[in-house]
Amino acid sequence: MEKKSSTTKMVIVMRKDLEMTKGKYVAQGSHASLGVVKWIEYNGSEKHKEILNKWFDETFVKVTVYVESLDELYTIYHLAKEKGLAVRLITDNGLTMFNGIKTDTCLAILGERDQVDEVTGHLKLL
Repeated sequence: MEKKSSTTKMVIVMRKDLEMTKGKYVAQGSHASLGVVKWIEYNGSEKHKEILNKWFDETFVKVTVYVESLDELYTIYHLAKEKGLAVRLITDNGLTMFNGIKTDTCLAILGERDQVDEVTGHLKLL
């Protein structure tokens, strides 16, 4: 049986400088993944919805990478927006970490593999 190649991709970008617990990384990444999917369903363009459906029909490629700072996270966020990619920034409420301070922790991007790679391809795996 021939393996199906994926043309779409989700990348979750985590802030490594926050030194979150493993559980917090998982929770924040889950929020980001679900957040970008829900954003597409309710606010995305027809193109975004087409990509989401293709992603579900393919192999659900999802990769987690990291940045070292909030500025880097914002740079990735703005690059993704400029390219018209679906992107969702996650802000933690600070209830279990961050001393009650709302903190931007991560984001998720979903799109065509080559476009997502243009924005995140230089980042290292978490």
